[in-house]
Amino acid sequence: MTVSLILVIVFLMVGSMKFLFEKELGEFHFFSLGHFFVLLYSYLTVLLGFSLIYTVCEMSNIEVISGGFYHQEHYFYTLFNSMYFSAITLFSVGYGDMYPVGIGKMFATIEALIGYMMPAVFMIRTVSRNEKV
Repeated sequence: MTVSLILVIVFLMVGSMKFLFEKELGEFHFFSLGHFFVLLYSYLTVLLGFSLIYTVCEMSNIEVISGGFYHQEHYFYTLFNSMYFSAITLFSVGYGDMYPVGIGKMFATIEALIGYMMPAVFMIRTVSRNEKV
């Protein structure tokens, strides 16, 4: 059950990231509010997707986060802590109060890699569209 939930979440996140790579936003402006919202939407989708993966694992008694994270049986407390950890990992701040363990290291590494790549992809996309005009 846990694996199937994680696969569904990954499928939805990939679909959202596809929006960042392929979506044309109509009339082109180098600095556009529409471009900003595409990037914001992608960040929020990745943040929520990974936080749900961490939450599903923790609620299934698969430890993925340790440190300042105290697992409790209440779903919303676990989700809140997972969202915090996901945001800190995605934006590469890494306060050190929570850290990944076990398979969580793999999830955190992938999330950090996506967090590094998204602004680069966004800029490449914007610059390449500017060259077409």
